[in-house]
Amino acid sequence: MVASGIADIEQRVIRAIEDKGPRIGKELALDLPDVPSLALWQACYTSRLLHLSHFASYYLRFDITRGDQVRLSPSILRDFLSFTLFGLPGQRDQMIERQGTLSNYHREVSKQKIAVAQDVMSSLLVQMPGGVRANLCAFIAGDLAYFLAHNEPREHASTGEMVKGSDIDIIVIYQDLNDEVVKRIEDDIAELKNFYLRHPNHRHEIDFIVKSRAKMERQFRYTDIHDKIASKIAYESMFLGGSLPLYMTVRDSMKRTGVDELIELDFAHALQDRKNAMRTLLEHGSGELDDETRSLFYFSQERVEFT
Repeated sequence: MVASGIADIEQRVIRAIEDKGPRIGKELALDLPDVPSLALWQACYTSRLLHLSHFASYYLRFDITRGDQVRLSPSILRDFLSFTLFGLPGQRDQMIERQGTLSNYHREVSKQKIAVAQDVMSSLLVQMPGGVRANLCAFIAGDLAYFLAHNEPREHASTGEMVKGSDIDIIVIYQDLNDEVVKRIEDDIAELKNFYLRHPNHRHEIDFIVKSRAKMERQFRYTDIHDKIASKIAYESMFLGGSLPLYMTVRDSMKRTGVDELIELDFAHALQDRKNAMRTLLEHGSGELDDETRSLFYFSQERVEFT
């Protein structure tokens, strides 16, 4: 039976925290399995008794379910479940200690996955002639670039196999390489992708794209959704391997074209939208919300493929 009333849910949350100490949203959801996530979030965020602490970093996403609208990631729901800690007056020291532990968990998982990405690039680069290595670079983006990765098992979208948490996004940029060499690079990465997906000791999902520097710089025009996604990925990127001078050339192109400023403007717009969405969700009971408004809260189907 679904709990009735925000006040009742709040009291149950308080009892759980009294018994178990500071809790993140996911743990509270497990403590109160009959309470819908939105109602639980509303009870926690409207409470005058609960203390809360956020420890996520936010970055830009483009939501294809809402007309390619700019949104922030993590979504409101994921932020609540994974990156918001709730406590009571008198639990300040416990909250500080718990937040440090949780933040360190995401950092350590991110470092482990970055190490996997480094292994992939090392395997790729070691077999290449020096002239090829000097003309390509690789970087990573997404959760790993913000040290927000997790290792919770999830189903791989296309194969149905279980994989370990956050995917590993690798973008390879090249210049002055012929089609045959580029095809070999793509085939080698695809082989490594399959190995890390299926090997029982790994089970990592690796997404990758190989594109020319010329295409990357054309996408800094920031005109259509493909350009914007590609530019955003480059903006949030972390150097992984290959030619550092080539990577810095790409980064310099972002500044020269001003696309970094456009991305920051979009981020500011998405941040304001997030504030407005939270206000709307808090002002209405969960039963009063239409599907469009409700979609502001739940995980959005964000466009994550590379182009």
